[in-house]
Order: sequence, then C-alpha cells, then structure tokens
Amino acid sequence: MSHDQLEMFGQPVIQDHVGEDGHLCVKCDTIKHVSNFEVTPSGEVKRRCNACVNKQSKIINRLKKENPYPDEDYSCPVCDRKINDIGLPDRKMLYRWVLDHCHDTETFRGYVCHNCNTGLGAFKDNLIVIKNAVRYLERHKNEISS
Repeated sequence: MSHDQLEMFGQPVIQDHVGEDGHLCVKCDTIKHVSNFEVTPSGEVKRRCNACVNKQSKIINRLKKENPYPDEDYSCPVCDRKINDIGLPDRKMLYRWVLDHCHDTETFRGYVCHNCNTGLGAFKDNLIVIKNAVRYLERHKNEISS
C-alpha cells in the first residue's frame, strides 16, 4: 500500500529504516540489526523482527490450546461460509479455520476463514476504516441502482 493510500485510510505511515543502524521492526518500532530479521531468498528483509514473530507465535499457540478448533458444522462468523465453501482440500491454507485474536489485548475472538482473516488484517482491525469501506461499497451500490 502506498504512503498516500495509508494516509487516506488514516493509518500511520511507517518509514522503513534500513541502513548501517539496522532495520525498523514495524511491530515493536525498534531499530535492530538486520540479523534480527528473517531475510527472504530474494534478499528482502521482513518487516517484523524475529522476537516479535516468536512472541506472536507463542500467543497464537496458547490461544489454540485454550480454544478448540471448530467442528464440521461451524460457519465463519464474518462471511457465514462453511469449511467446504471456503477453499479446496488441495489448498490447505484456504481449507482451514484461522484463529483470530485481538493484537492489543492478546485475547481470542474466534475462528474465521482465511479470506476474512486477511481482510481484517488488511484493515488493521480499525473500525473506522471498516465502516468507511462499508459506506464506500453502499455508495457504489446505490449509484449503480439509480
């Protein structure tokens, strides 16, 4: 997302810092040496440091132990689709429920489908932005119905 798009959505514009001082972690807002970040095969330095990634993983694992995986009758609370409707069995990433949690309170919210989890994450759980998106879609629907 461009800086202009981030500003439009009311999101803070994060200036990546890469240099001799290190790299800025977008999660903990700390500049750390590049060795503290995962580097992709193409040479791209990930935006979250290993410590933040590990902390997130521990939180998710704890919440998974405390909150059992949904049964076969479960529907996504956001889009209301069942497991057979959300993906294909050969695409494991799409054919499973994703644990959704609040990043601020580290509490469990529920299990959602991959698409809804991606959408919530893209909107950074920001209710103002989500409401703006709803108004935007409603405005377009009303314009084409007129």
